[in-house]
Amino acid sequence: SFFYVQRSRFTMEILFEHPWFIVINKPSDLLTQAVESIDSVQTKVVEYLRQSSPSSTTPFVGIPHRLDRVTTGVLVVARNQRSLRRLSEQFATRKVLKKYHAVIDLPLAFASQLDTENALTCVDYLRKIPNESRGEICQLSDSGAREARLTIRFIRRTTQLQQDSPLGLVEIELETGRMHQIRLQLAHRQAPIVGDTLYGSTKTLEQGEFRQAPIALHARSLVFYHPQTAERLEFTADYPPSWNQFS
Repeated sequence: SFFYVQRSRFTMEILFEHPWFIVINKPSDLLTQAVESIDSVQTKVVEYLRQSSPSSTTPFVGIPHRLDRVTTGVLVVARNQRSLRRLSEQFATRKVLKKYHAVIDLPLAFASQLDTENALTCVDYLRKIPNESRGEICQLSDSGAREARLTIRFIRRTTQLQQDSPLGLVEIELETGRMHQIRLQLAHRQAPIVGDTLYGSTKTLEQGEFRQAPIALHARSLVFYHPQTAERLEFTADYPPSWNQFS
């Protein structure tokens, strides 16, 4: 189901709703969490719950994990403190399985590497650039360096409409969760995500009025354990409409 919040350009798809948590398909250009006066997933879900079951108290909406403003896809939010604690613990102890899909530039060397290896594991060191909301690849010995590890699987080749430069659709499994990790590690391999001008992309995913332009990075699936019953759950989110341009 979709819900539309008045006075807002954001429409969010609800993938699953339970008294303990809600799973949504996050749209682009929306923060996961922010102060109350700024649009975020948290404020939108609070508005939705207020509309669906009016009450004098503000509904509890807790955030156990985040997606970047420019990233779309599966996100789970908690509806009570116990649920938030249990879900947060699963993310902290890496019991959660997160898979992302991205459309990337496909330079020949990287393409042949992906072709020859079923799963390419990438290990780098990243750090946040002081006083900037971006990161950089660095050396282990550098101040603030943290290990970043992920695995890339090649899905298929693709192109953008009216463009002929080779692109690739890839699946990424995160083993660590660093700031802008996927974006940095792909850009470091001369394979930036389409639309990610912060890290070297020269392509546009979507025209329009955005605080930050969308990029072709989508949280495709999420596996976690039900915070009340411990049942294993898996959710998959459809690609956003902007991905229809890829052949």
